[in-house]
Amino acid sequence: MADKTGMEEYLQRLTELSLGSTPEELLKASLDTCIDLTGATGGSILGEEGPHLQFLFSDVAELIGVTVPFDSIAGVTVDANKVIYTYAPFDARHFDGVDEKIRHKTKYLLSMPIQSIHRASGADHAARNAGALQLLFAENIFPEIDVEKGAQEFELLSFKENALFMDRMKGIFWILPIVAFGMEVMRLRQTSYQAIHELKNKMISGLSWIRYLKEDVRQKNPGLLEEESLKQDFELSETAIREGANLAKTYLQFTKIYSPTFAPVNVNDVLTETAASVKALAAEMKAQDFRVVLELDWNIGMRNLDAGQLKMAFFNLCKNGVEALVEHKIQSPAIKISSTSNEGRVIITVSDNGPGMPPEIAQNLFVAFKTKKEGGTGLGLTITKKIIDVHGGTITCETGQSGTRFTIRI
Repeated sequence: MADKTGMEEYLQRLTELSLGSTPEELLKASLDTCIDLTGATGGSILGEEGPHLQFLFSDVAELIGVTVPFDSIAGVTVDANKVIYTYAPFDARHFDGVDEKIRHKTKYLLSMPIQSIHRASGADHAARNAGALQLLFAENIFPEIDVEKGAQEFELLSFKENALFMDRMKGIFWILPIVAFGMEVMRLRQTSYQAIHELKNKMISGLSWIRYLKEDVRQKNPGLLEEESLKQDFELSETAIREGANLAKTYLQFTKIYSPTFAPVNVNDVLTETAASVKALAAEMKAQDFRVVLELDWNIGMRNLDAGQLKMAFFNLCKNGVEALVEHKIQSPAIKISSTSNEGRVIITVSDNGPGMPPEIAQNLFVAFKTKKEGGTGLGLTITKKIIDVHGGTITCETGQSGTRFTIRI
């Protein structure tokens, strides 16, 4: 059992992960912490998946995604809100498929309910448990209990009130709410991703049907489409659906941010690619005499980064600058991109020579939908900040009459 200082370090680490990582990473770290706190030889987190429970995480990769029925040990734990301590080889409820996957017999098994973060309401006496935490032990951690002749089951409350058990398991109950939070975020993310993906498809279909409708009208009465009010109705409808589809696509990008693929990358290569994309954007927007200035420190070495995500972040910053320069018809418009290093961190700056931003916009730069431009989604800079967060970095902005400057430290 960890001391108070040790528990504070565990909880601080898990809290940081809850703010800047994927739900999967949070669950993995939580499980590792539970294993470490108890001296277990392994463990798993199971959550509800339709008529079964599913291994959401396990220290054995082959188990992740495997389902078990509700008449298993985990199922009884979830349904009956019981802590079960058992010698698994003699317990008929132990799911054989688990041992088939890990190719060895589970010995002593402690199964504990993970209580939902949703409170009970109305006539419900208790909210359904979110899942089960199961820890495996090579030796009997409760020698006072003989479980080789049968499992010992405890109501959760009575287990918590037992000083003998809680002296050894107190830390686990501090971790379980974080596990429940990670499970809920995972479930919400999966649901929202599926819903938004379907919404995007529906909107793209709607845009196609409007085009078919226009064609039908043109065939039956060609002159009708020349009426100003009807033309405007079609244009407004197409614009609204197109913007909705773009918002859905952007949101889908947003949900993928927390699943980075880190690999050795030289950030200067990413910035060089970004500059090429910015030049193409400026040409597309017919920006006159547009320059992209690169000042890169090539002494910066390789870092473990997600190149694709970082390019998205850098390009979002540059894109905003290009749009501002074009909108305000700035003479000799330019975007400057630079890199350097200091005290082990890479520092990237993206600046423009535009008119700066109004205070009400500058104060809400990274808040979703707050700085939405006409035809935009309002998520561009929010996505940028989240990408930097996931890389363990920071981003700041300075803006004034001589231009806007973003500084990123990774």
